[in-house]
Amino acid sequence: MSVFDGARRGAKTGASRATLALAAVAAFLALGAADARPARRMAASQAAAAAGSPVFPEASFAAAWAKSGPLRTFTGQDLFNQIDGGAELFLEFGFARLRLQAYARADKAELTLNAYEMESAASALGIYLMKMGRETPFPEIAARNSSEESQLTILKGRYFVQVDNLGDVRASRAEAAALANAFLAGVAEEPAATPLAILPVEGRVAGSERLIRGPYGLQPYFTFGEGDILSLGGRIFGALAEYRMADGTSFTRLIIPYPGPDAAAAALAHLKGNLDATIKITAGRPDGFDFEDFQAKKGGVTRSGGVLNLRFKVTR
Repeated sequence: MSVFDGARRGAKTGASRATLALAAVAAFLALGAADARPARRMAASQAAAAAGSPVFPEASFAAAWAKSGPLRTFTGQDLFNQIDGGAELFLEFGFARLRLQAYARADKAELTLNAYEMESAASALGIYLMKMGRETPFPEIAARNSSEESQLTILKGRYFVQVDNLGDVRASRAEAAALANAFLAGVAEEPAATPLAILPVEGRVAGSERLIRGPYGLQPYFTFGEGDILSLGGRIFGALAEYRMADGTSFTRLIIPYPGPDAAAAALAHLKGNLDATIKITAGRPDGFDFEDFQAKKGGVTRSGGVLNLRFKVTR
């Protein structure tokens, strides 16, 4: 029996869900149509930066603080000089620049504001979801965040922001939040056009949702093959989440809306023809295939129009 047989049976009684999912796909593709070319997206990001970037706060965000050193800026591949071993993920999602400013107090407390400007709000959201861990927000911060005393991790518009509190003396939570809010006041809200709404609600594990835009983001979840195995091309977002169903089945689902049926069919053919050697195809279909991984866990891929629906690490 195909791992998608249950989904097919459920589809007979879930037409309204399918209609909603297709509507979500159409809405996402419509929103993303003007953002189809990476060069165009980067130019738009640079134009926005030239028009006026959020200003880094003066030391007046709290008493007794002063700037420590100059504002530092990293663009493109320069990010490797600041992040050793983590720059690839930022570049994959569409990194524009990082601006970094340290602040110090006489008692050796130190706060560092790291403002990552991404090429779009969707890119910033992708990074945030990868970095937030178990989301634990501080309510006093004026944007979505997942924070702890030593580091605030924040999302607003096309900015992914971290405030590090790593001095010899710990700054107070109120001081760290004040610095973050002073910067966030100058950051514009922007809608994020992503395919997250396509993910079915039933069985989805809250907080497991992620965006995938290439091999570095996919790597922690599954290895289908080398390189850009899903033909995302540095411009297509997929939506991923963990699922636990009422019948005890659990799996990871990844749904990718391509620009159209031809692009999805080409992506399916590329995936099938370049699978990792540890993956064994157990059944083939015109619209996809089923497989088994090296741990004998089952999975499957199905194409419907311009969308690929992948399930893997299926356990019962």
